[in-house]
Amino acid sequence: MRILLISNYQPPHMGGIEFACDALRASWTRLGHGVTWLTTDIPPGAVPSTEGNIRLPAWNIAEELWEINSPLVLPWHAAFIRRLASRHDVVNIHSLAPGLSSLALSIVVRLGRPAIVTQHVGIIPLRSRLLTRLQDLVIGRRARWAVRNGIPLTFVGEAVRRWFIEHAGIPEDRTWITPAGIDRSDFYVVADEERAAARRRWNLPEDRLAVLFVGRFYQKKGMPLLEEVARRCPEMVFTFRGDGPENPTNWGLPNVNVIGYLSAGDLRLLYGAHDLLVLPSVGEGWPAVVPQAMACGLACLISEETFQGYGRDRHMFLVCQREVETIVRILREAEQGRISLLREREIISSYALENWDWDKTAAIYVELFKRVIHGK
Repeated sequence: MRILLISNYQPPHMGGIEFACDALRASWTRLGHGVTWLTTDIPPGAVPSTEGNIRLPAWNIAEELWEINSPLVLPWHAAFIRRLASRHDVVNIHSLAPGLSSLALSIVVRLGRPAIVTQHVGIIPLRSRLLTRLQDLVIGRRARWAVRNGIPLTFVGEAVRRWFIEHAGIPEDRTWITPAGIDRSDFYVVADEERAAARRRWNLPEDRLAVLFVGRFYQKKGMPLLEEVARRCPEMVFTFRGDGPENPTNWGLPNVNVIGYLSAGDLRLLYGAHDLLVLPSVGEGWPAVVPQAMACGLACLISEETFQGYGRDRHMFLVCQREVETIVRILREAEQGRISLLREREIISSYALENWDWDKTAAIYVELFKRVIHGK
């Protein structure tokens, strides 16, 4: 099967969609399918554009100004996208947000090509209420338009799926779950000796709680909350791996370190070196970093809303409201050794590997692709 995978970004631009697409491409290739990934050249020149990995020039002004992941491609690329879609058996478009993905969706519908759209998140609260409302209208309308034109929708978690059914009016029988997974060759438990070496590599003292955040530096990810938490907990070490407009280097805190893009192998060691992942985010589906971190044995402190994107086995997570006081209290309990989950690294890793697997998710997609190709 020839699969055309389309997303607004790819690594080293960091985000859950980028992680997911990268993993799906690898899984589909292992399953014997041909995959072409069409995306944008953001950041410019970071990855070569090749026949199987096509990066189109784009403007990223919406993300830079408003934290909206909607890169704008020039309209004359439409003819190239049409030719590319025509040469593939099926198209998998990730995100209904404006940008390359939305342009490709319009082209695919006009061509009548078999396609599936994957939506990773619900409506994300933005700084501007007007922009949040506009986002709600645009994405909801886009979802309904896609379904009316025969394009089924898949979601990474039940919470996002329910939102689109209940608020956007998407028929339930036109939706499927394609859960986030783990690439088991990249993410697995970090043994004690590796962990000790990794802590030395990133200057994490053994006698201080090491807290990790992985993701885009956005307000919706909880950056203002985490700044206040880091100020209130100077005895702890906070590592932020990612990039974005709300960069923690600007906080001027001696207990905060910022790390840019890492390979999967180094990211595994970074997870293993820390004591706790913290992700007090909103507007998420089911963030890829949570299964990744847990596969490496790292306990995760996540917001109630983020947990609802998965919604089961609550005892395997630390779940809290998005409040500075609550987060600080949990971190201090962890520092005092009062949270046993932090010591159960093997159990956490085993749970992750039993429940999340990109190869299984890739196989779900393949069955859905067969259905849309044959018009079922």
